Amino acid sequence: MYILFDNEHIPHLIPLAEAATEVWPIRQRLRTQTRQAHEALERVALLTELAGGSIRLPRYRQYLQRMHSFHAALDTPLIGRLPAAYTGQRLDQSARLARDLQALGAETVPAPQSLCQAADALTRDPAAVWGVLYVLEGARLGSQVLLKRNAANPGVRQAHAFIAGAGERTGWCWRDFCGLLEQSAASHDAQVLTVAATHTFALLGEWLEDPP
Repeated sequence: MYILFDNEHIPHLIPLAEAATEVWPIRQRLRTQTRQAHEALERVALLTELAGGSIRLPRYRQYLQRMHSFHAALDTPLIGRLPAAYTGQRLDQSARLARDLQALGAETVPAPQSLCQAADALTRDPAAVWGVLYVLEGARLGSQVLLKRNAANPGVRQAHAFIAGAGERTGWCWRDFCGLLEQSAASHDAQVLTVAATHTFALLGEWLEDPP
């Protein structure tokens, strides 16, 4: 679910073309300074297989289980620390992943204490929370590309609540978030925000690469 938007033609992402003409200094800083960590994450085998549209069902189940553990570890501290401006836009990633796993007859896997502690450490600073949200919201945008590439994959078609993101509203949700980020995060330490986003990419990459 975490891939860079690569300009594939997706009709309901057209609002992004309009957004591209606007100035988003914080978003641009994040995009530039986290690019290396983002690209490293994309090279993880599970994500490479999913992005290529060739992921097999056992590997897709493993991907969903790993992502569920990651979001379960992150959701609890994050939800309790969401910025007031973000109220009403709570992500429900754990719930979506649980539905996908149920659809495939697979069980959720509890997050280990080490992952929970690392996730908690990511969200202790208000500026850091914005960095984490940047990664999560960007993931919903990238998910639309993954969904398109796996349109003929029977396993993904059977269980795709997670990578479906916000569906046709995804482009608008991303644009709204960028505006919110610029307005609300400007008073925070930009370095803390950037480091948190970078560490979020790195933590997920390490977790997905670990053996089951």
